Amino acid sequence: MTQGIKMIGKIFENKNRLMLAVFLITIGSIIRVFLHNNLPGSPSIYITINGVTQPMFMLDLFFVIALISIISGLLLGGYYMFIVPISIMVITDAILGNNWILLFTWSGFAILGLIGYMLKTKKSLTLRHTPRILGAGIGGILLYDIWTNFGTWLGGWYTHTWEGLALCYTRALPFMFWHLLSTTIAITLVIVPIIYLKEHNVTIPDFQIKPLEKKISIAAPVVLMVIALISLIV
Repeated sequence: MTQGIKMIGKIFENKNRLMLAVFLITIGSIIRVFLHNNLPGSPSIYITINGVTQPMFMLDLFFVIALISIISGLLLGGYYMFIVPISIMVITDAILGNNWILLFTWSGFAILGLIGYMLKTKKSLTLRHTPRILGAGIGGILLYDIWTNFGTWLGGWYTHTWEGLALCYTRALPFMFWHLLSTTIAITLVIVPIIYLKEHNVTIPDFQIKPLEKKISIAAPVVLMVIALISLIV
């Protein structure tokens, strides 16, 4: 009897987890496609670094997928922490297009999902730890930009020299500034309220992750990164 109740509970848990994943994928895809043609132009604020003058911010849709990546790791964990963001990218890239470093982009969002999952502890998910959560988000954004811009350099947009690498990262700074600003605001407006609700015992799903699923899910971003490197090196 007890075993049967546990099995029924597990079925409902898996169903609810899948439904939440589908919801996040749907919302993320709709928002990314909608904002693609409705995002305002970059503000006319310019900076000059190493002789390169460019806008202070280069607005893009990074914050949409970054936020959902972190949420998928935070709420769903396991396989879904990389399935959700990559599914959104596959769906929307089919509509909007992408470039040949897309595996770097996809694996970058998988890293953000992993960071969200690493925050999934009772001690971290309280408003008292908001600075730690924001810090983890900022760290994840920096990792994403370092990784994807390395792919840009490796992919041949710049000469394969130290000067070319420096120029690549210099020209990417406006995107990084925007990623930091937009995603930090998004985390504050969305994830912090989720933590508040969870801390005050409002019903927020809390799914159990089996050890094998946990190991595979943590390894997945690393595997994607290796495949991304191989795709450009070979």
